[in-house]
Amino acid sequence: MRKGISLPVNAVVVIALAIMVMLMLAGFLWSSTKNTSNVVLQNAWDKGCNILKSYNCDADMVSSIDTEIDVTNDNVPDTFLTVCQMRHGSNATKYTCRNKCCGTVITEGLNCTESRDCTSAVGGYDWYCSNNHCCPSDKTWNAAQNKCD
Repeated sequence: MRKGISLPVNAVVVIALAIMVMLMLAGFLWSSTKNTSNVVLQNAWDKGCNILKSYNCDADMVSSIDTEIDVTNDNVPDTFLTVCQMRHGSNATKYTCRNKCCGTVITEGLNCTESRDCTSAVGGYDWYCSNNHCCPSDKTWNAAQNKCD
């Protein structure tokens, strides 16, 4: 006496195809969700960056710009600083965000909080942050003369 279910070969093939289609659909949905979050982050970056540019790339505005887009999935619109940190690393400062957004050319005396703020959007220079101002590596910020010596 045979126990169990007996299925015709055609039924097994149909079931196997159905499972494959469901797996492909699940993979597609998973990848599109990932791409959607990248699109949301890019949209928030573009919006925040455009607003920052309307403020003449004032780094002090970075943390107060409301992108009106929630990139952290907490149902609260995020600031441009948050968006920037998600895009460029959690240690990104307002100056890093300004530099990346505005393609800021690092010049002597540009405000900074740390040496990586003295790196442009297109690559690094041999500059560092001296007393909250960018200076070439062989100079130090002289506040009295308002320049690097």
